[in-house]
Amino acid sequence: MSMQTTCPSCQTVFRVTTEQLDMRAGKVRCGKCAFVFNAFDTLVTPIETVSLMAPSDGAPASEHITLKPAPLSVAEPLTASFPLPTDEQIERETEEINRSIAETDQLESLRPREDRGRKRARPRLEITPELKEKLENLQEELTLQEKRARRRRLAWAAGSLLLAVVALLEVAYFQRVWLASRYPQIRPALEFMCGLARCKIGLPAEAEKIRLESSELKADAERPQGVLLTATLRNLAPWPMAYPHLELTLTDSNSRPVARRHFGPRDYLPTGVQLQQGMPPNEEVTVKLSLEVVGVDATGYKLFVYYPQGG
Repeated sequence: MSMQTTCPSCQTVFRVTTEQLDMRAGKVRCGKCAFVFNAFDTLVTPIETVSLMAPSDGAPASEHITLKPAPLSVAEPLTASFPLPTDEQIERETEEINRSIAETDQLESLRPREDRGRKRARPRLEITPELKEKLENLQEELTLQEKRARRRRLAWAAGSLLLAVVALLEVAYFQRVWLASRYPQIRPALEFMCGLARCKIGLPAEAEKIRLESSELKADAERPQGVLLTATLRNLAPWPMAYPHLELTLTDSNSRPVARRHFGPRDYLPTGVQLQQGMPPNEEVTVKLSLEVVGVDATGYKLFVYYPQGG
């Protein structure tokens, strides 16, 4: 029995037989585009043609109608490659066809643009002498601005450094005594700086570092109106301290002051003591003063240790 089937790829119609379809379970290959498909899925039912003839006079209409089968006329190519190849051959040929199509697409993408249709070329910017001059002026202005910014940064850094040095020198100047006493290793540098600034580095004068250990005021047996003051001072600091001043206040029976006198280091220290060396650290100093009291009715006293304002 003859039947028709249509290729799903190129829509070409082929004439096939039942024996041909049974050979590969309906699997065929298009003779035009080589596409492999199942012919059973696209079978075309044959159409019988019917001839209608007008009945003659006196005869029944049914006697003059005849049904004549006629084959379907299908435009060529009505061919198929039969018998079909094996499954391995079909798969190999299909891969070759797909590879050929892919290579064709790749070659098409690599083909020069003029072969695929020219695109409008972008207009190129023409650098005129005026534009070139403007660009050069702009470059010079940017370079000049960068140089100005660099100079400002350098000036700011130099100014900051100068301020830091000035602040450090101020601290060193006003705190030179404190620094020299606590950091003896920098004393030579401080002395050099003071030589330029015409200043001196004295000894620390901190009253809280001097403690009055004991004191006594009694009559002097060798002089009728004389009294003898003895006291013990201790330097609590681990560095030398300047010798302090003493304030002696005589009081009456009501603890009211009736006489007061101040004594400097040279008044109570023995002859030969070098004041610039200061009180030794963590050591005691004995004070002895011989005084004369005339016209003063005193029954008590107070002794105060201090440093004059300004050292």
